[in-house]
Amino acid sequence: MSERTPEEKGQAKSLRESLKLGNAAVRSAVRVQAKGNERGIALLMALVVTAILGSLSIQFSYNLRANLYMSGNLEAATQAYFNARSATKIALLAVNAKQNFPQMQQFMSLMGQGASTRLEIWQRACDFVNIFATGKAEFFGTNLLDFTGEKAVGAKSLREGEAAFTCKVTAEDARVNVNRAAAEPVIDPNRPDLDPAVAAQQGLAQQQRRAAQLYVQLGGLLQPMVAQGLFKTEDELLELILNIIDWTDSDTTKSDIDPQGNFNAAGGAEPDYGQYGYESKNAKMDTVGEIQLVEGMSSEAYCLIRDKLTVFSTDKINVNDADLAVLKGILCQSIQDEVARAQICLLPGLSGLPPIDDALIALESCRNLKKQVYSTPFTSMSRFTQFFEQFPAALGTGIPLPITASIVNQQLGVRTKMVRIEAEGIYGDTKRKMVSVVDTSTGALVHFHYE
Repeated sequence: MSERTPEEKGQAKSLRESLKLGNAAVRSAVRVQAKGNERGIALLMALVVTAILGSLSIQFSYNLRANLYMSGNLEAATQAYFNARSATKIALLAVNAKQNFPQMQQFMSLMGQGASTRLEIWQRACDFVNIFATGKAEFFGTNLLDFTGEKAVGAKSLREGEAAFTCKVTAEDARVNVNRAAAEPVIDPNRPDLDPAVAAQQGLAQQQRRAAQLYVQLGGLLQPMVAQGLFKTEDELLELILNIIDWTDSDTTKSDIDPQGNFNAAGGAEPDYGQYGYESKNAKMDTVGEIQLVEGMSSEAYCLIRDKLTVFSTDKINVNDADLAVLKGILCQSIQDEVARAQICLLPGLSGLPPIDDALIALESCRNLKKQVYSTPFTSMSRFTQFFEQFPAALGTGIPLPITASIVNQQLGVRTKMVRIEAEGIYGDTKRKMVSVVDTSTGALVHFHYE
């Protein structure tokens, strides 16, 4: 190998020095870039931590506000609940005044035996509630008492001038008992030696009679809906009533009614509810809403009659508060002559309405006037039937209303066995409602629930 010339040695030396300088420059650049990356990562980490802390802060603030609102709502609901409960307790004291306050009996005895038995204090229960709600007692627009300065009365809501609770009391007996056909037969206790076959026959007759009564009462409520288009035909209406009876009676045989209005077992099975995922109950309904499960009951029809129904054993319907359509059904059914029934209940009279409708409109006016002066509209069934006997002469139509009192008295009465108290508590925008059903004979709560 030939020895390199001085010139070649100089070029090699220059190349090594150039490589050294290049390597040094690269190392310097890498160190600078590494320091820049560290600063960038630190900045990125700071931004991420800040974002996380910001999110946590927002979430904490939201949860805090939500908890504040929830506690505020809970406080308002609790206050409204106790307001409703207070109104109910006051109303119960008034409803049960005869049992709770012996001196009340002594005071009423001064009015005479007839007056004391006819006076129904429960009708004035909410007047006592209003005294505690407003702090004032009024009678025909005149302030009799003013307790607004007392702390124990005149409870107020959050809004200025708004009472903390309201009250409404009605006769449960004015509603149609949908469980009427399911009631157990009543066997004469004075006949313990009665043959079982005869007792069973009597029980069946009682059940059929109650089914016929329920048919008339529900028919009165539902009949106007045919004209409104909620039922296509009378047969569809009749089928619904029969389905209601079959839902509550204990057998599984379909019921039917003959042209004379007598109920009997038509044979065949009751409606098949398997397509809806349940079966016919064949027992008493627990709530009014249960009637929506019955085949043929539409939501529109239910909404129109739900406040006129009950599931409690109320015996006879109270004529002082009953729905006019129910009264019409019972009164028209008591007219034995079919021609007279059509003339009075179906054909238009001088006013353009059937005569029975004119009589019921006058009856409603009479009931309202009596209640406004704190009086019971009808204190006996004889007065009720006399109203219809005297109405044609008073109206000048000359068309008699041949109401059969014995038939009417089987379904209608003037005494109130159960009352319904609807107390609503108010606290700001929050409202709670307590509904109670009370047996006036014992003062016991039969049912209550909150809404």
